[in-house]
Amino acid sequence: MVGLIWLTVSAGAVWSADERPSPLLTRDSLFTEVGFITGFGYSTVTEGDYLPIPVILHLGTDMKRWFPSLADNRGVLTVFLEPQVNPVFGYDISMEAGLGIGLKYRYPLTDALSVYGLFSTGFLFITGDTVDQASGFNFSHAVGVGINVNVMPGGALDLGFRIRHVSNADLRDPNCGIDSYIGTIGFMISH
Repeated sequence: MVGLIWLTVSAGAVWSADERPSPLLTRDSLFTEVGFITGFGYSTVTEGDYLPIPVILHLGTDMKRWFPSLADNRGVLTVFLEPQVNPVFGYDISMEAGLGIGLKYRYPLTDALSVYGLFSTGFLFITGDTVDQASGFNFSHAVGVGINVNVMPGGALDLGFRIRHVSNADLRDPNCGIDSYIGTIGFMISH
């Protein structure tokens, strides 16, 4: 495992030295960061394990577009949308579907490695039948951290960890909430 990570970081350093942007995104694009994220989540409800598998499309826009004062900052602040459809396994097979909106701050440590933190909020429809949380419309809030490892010009392997809370703000009973711990892996294209 350590060898695979070392190989990925080394390859990223070689490719990032070229510093060519991804040909799929241009500076004039609304979205300056596009990615696909999946992973594995763990939480429990009264009936047993609640195991979401995130399937997320990440669409981010660099905030420098609207706040030119950010241009002098080495890091990148993006506002993002994350539509998602997540199968859930464990005590029962169910689905989650929704949309998150959030902020992400990514800071480059080297030409090949960046770290980031994010916060998102949004809505999530869940089909699971549990005594802890009403199915249907719910709110979803998440905080996360991660790293991006450049593996090609404009493309990075994304490894992250998120803590997510799902509840319905006491609009219906039950509303105990479902807290999930989610490890993520994905691929990001940015310029």
